[in-house]
Order: sequence, then C-alpha cells, then structure tokens
Amino acid sequence: MTLDASWDEELEAGYVYLPDHPGAGTPGCVARSIDVFALDESLRGLQIILDVDERNRVIGIEIVR
Repeated sequence: MTLDASWDEELEAGYVYLPDHPGAGTPGCVARSIDVFALDESLRGLQIILDVDERNRVIGIEIVR
C-alpha cells in the first residue's frame, strides 16, 4: 500500500491521501468531513479531520497544528 502526503508550511497543515482517495484536486470526492476532536474532547493539540466519500470510506486525513 502506498500513501501520498502533502504539507503546507504556511497553514501548518498536512494531508494524507489514503488508497481510496481519487487524487488531489478531484472535485466532489469528499462527501463529508469528521472532526475527531468533536468526537473525543480528550484529544487536544493537533486538529485531526477525516474526509469521507459518498460510500462512507475514509479517503483522507488532514492534520492541522
């Protein structure tokens, strides 16, 4: 399994493209985003957001410092 990732120095944010992700810049591929902190308030520090497609598969992970 190969994972691609990107890092934006200015935003201090990274993104991990999981195997089911159709690729960066693909319009409409994210059906919804889940803020992990909203699910568990004990996870303080980094903001972690899961991107989910229309079939409810996690296709990407955004990490914001």
